[in-house]
Amino acid sequence: MMPRYAFLIFSAVVLICGALSGCKEKAGDPLPLDLFFTADTSGRIEPCGCFTGQFGGLTRISTHLKKNDPAAPESIRLEIGNTIAGTADYEVLQFKHLLEAAAALNYRAVNLGGREAALSAETLRELAEKSPVPLLSANILNADSGEPIATPFLVTKQGELKVGLVGVVSPQSLKSEPGEGVRVAGMTETLRKILLEVGPQADVLVCLAFADDLELESLAKEFYEFAVILGGDVRQPYPSPLSINRSQVLATTNQARALAEFHAKFDPGTKQLIEPEGTVTLMEDLIEEDPVIRQFSTNYRDEVAKVILAIDNPEGDSADRVPGVKPPATYVGSEACAGCHPKAYEVWSKTGHAHAFDSLNYRDSKMDPSCVKCHVVGFGEPGGYLRSMAEERKLINVGCESCHGPGSEHVKVRSTASPGEEVLLKMRPVGSGQCTQCHYGEFSRPFNWEEFWPHIQHFKESEMK
Repeated sequence: MMPRYAFLIFSAVVLICGALSGCKEKAGDPLPLDLFFTADTSGRIEPCGCFTGQFGGLTRISTHLKKNDPAAPESIRLEIGNTIAGTADYEVLQFKHLLEAAAALNYRAVNLGGREAALSAETLRELAEKSPVPLLSANILNADSGEPIATPFLVTKQGELKVGLVGVVSPQSLKSEPGEGVRVAGMTETLRKILLEVGPQADVLVCLAFADDLELESLAKEFYEFAVILGGDVRQPYPSPLSINRSQVLATTNQARALAEFHAKFDPGTKQLIEPEGTVTLMEDLIEEDPVIRQFSTNYRDEVAKVILAIDNPEGDSADRVPGVKPPATYVGSEACAGCHPKAYEVWSKTGHAHAFDSLNYRDSKMDPSCVKCHVVGFGEPGGYLRSMAEERKLINVGCESCHGPGSEHVKVRSTASPGEEVLLKMRPVGSGQCTQCHYGEFSRPFNWEEFWPHIQHFKESEMK
């Protein structure tokens, strides 16, 4: 019979070996990593509704995720940058509502892109403080203090996996100078510093980089620490991840018309990702729009209708005007043209242009500046349409002056000219350049001058039948 002390020693050895064996097995259990992300959303909570068949919108992304994200709510959802449509006050207001929609979609973070970097430091600070979703950027800095204005990095979790998210934007992605009080540092110098801080806190590092294709490749070659690099300022979405150095690189773009997803497993033993895969899915018009997310767009339109905006005072200073110099002509409306151009006016009155303003009622958008500008005459210009004119219906629709320019001086000279006298003050001739100010991207079916012009074709009155 085994002595008691020998039995105890044997039992202890068995328990220790079993424990070690269990630890080894546990360390080898792969942990899932599921990333879903958008980029260049450009304020698209929902498609604008200019015509049927439009792709995209967070409304469709929500529906798609409900059906195609089995890892929810553990999966990690992200926005890579250029989420805002622009820097105007109404676009900032829309951005706030979009961030609320992103929170409802369980986004973990929104990285700041080139358009966000064009906002002032004060505006960015306020947005970062009040956003329901963390705003990320390690290299958008306060120009005075040199400190990041938003959160430089974030450590989040999917189950037991600790995921470090670091956000940067390429200085080349800015289409203008940084906003007042803002400095954009280089991505490389910033990441070298930030990795020392975030690296020890996470199992997996993910870089959210609003940068172009070549810069994404360069980051992957420079920083092997990032297991995944997600990009946004690219020419087109990547159909699948690129394996560069030790990183998996995937990118999307196109104003929320496409949703990218990346899946892999983290091996705790090797500290590496295994079985990486990814894809990009177009948010086609057949995907139903989520009414819960659409409500955030409705909330924006309700609020923007009540506030006074800078564009409501177009007589003020503007970057494209000479201070103290007023334009010689003002807008008078299409009806003022009808007396001398009855045939052209009749052609116009039968086109969609003559009823453009009423089409805004479909989405109750008649007070939304981003929609109004292409449905009225001279919006945002001195003497042009003001939102306060909506009820009196003055200067509404896409009229003569929308394409030919303000006509007060032409009307004045024409009305005082003697019979047969040549009028030297001519109106602006029309070409496809005027059309594509509104007929582009998702705001129009693919524009073709030869196809579109016959629908509104008109000439000098003497040349018309």
